[in-house]
Amino acid sequence: MAQVFPINYFITAFSAVKSFTHRQYLKHWQKLVVMILLASLMMIPLSFQLGRTTGADLTNYVPEVMDYIDESVVQELNALDNSGTDLMITEEKIIKENDELIICLAPSTEAAETLLSDRGGIIYTSDQTIFGEDSSSLFYQPYTGDKAMNEVEDVESLKTLMSQQWFWSNRTSIILTNYIQLSVLIIVSLLFLVLGSSFFLSFMRKNDMYDINSFSEALTIVLNCLGLPTLIAMVIGLISGNPTTMLTVQGLLFVLMLMWVYWKTHFNDTYVQNK
Repeated sequence: MAQVFPINYFITAFSAVKSFTHRQYLKHWQKLVVMILLASLMMIPLSFQLGRTTGADLTNYVPEVMDYIDESVVQELNALDNSGTDLMITEEKIIKENDELIICLAPSTEAAETLLSDRGGIIYTSDQTIFGEDSSSLFYQPYTGDKAMNEVEDVESLKTLMSQQWFWSNRTSIILTNYIQLSVLIIVSLLFLVLGSSFFLSFMRKNDMYDINSFSEALTIVLNCLGLPTLIAMVIGLISGNPTTMLTVQGLLFVLMLMWVYWKTHFNDTYVQNK
């Protein structure tokens, strides 16, 4: 092909016939670059979506602890006085407990850590909330913002306030963690789609009706067929902000693209020349 890489890839990816006939034009390192490029395109919507994130739900991180909060916790907090966002706590008070979790008030961090020495739960101290599902993985969240813990109206308001305070104190690490997790999901899904499809497509070399002669050729065809679906999936991702929708659209359009290539070429050079 006269065009230089990666321009030749995009020209090929928009043509069903070229997606098959140009199945030997990519070098091995260029195939790797194309896979990285496709993965990067799928990650662009994630960057925009996560960059606009303004909150997180602690229930997704410590579900057992957050589900243990009930109206009795709200009532005990509302009975306290506050100085700004700090709570006026002078003595320890257990609000509720079982063998695995405890929710209580404590005047200091040292007292709170003692109460959480053998189980998880939530301790409201004078200046911070200490919580975790076990004593080895505790979060220490200082009270922030304009609203104190004793000014919440109900259980959901308390959970929302705790989640907001935790998010704004850990925003960078939360967004980075979510980005890494979603990126791994996209990369693994892409690898599974590319390598799996190439593996099964390469079996056509055993049939004289088809002119796919190696796994390398099958891989190039698959990468060609993924170009347009990935671009469309990226646009869908920018609109919807949903990674699952984006991956579904990419997979569905890839299958349709592969079927279109087969319909136009029958994976046979003689068929293409005769047409």
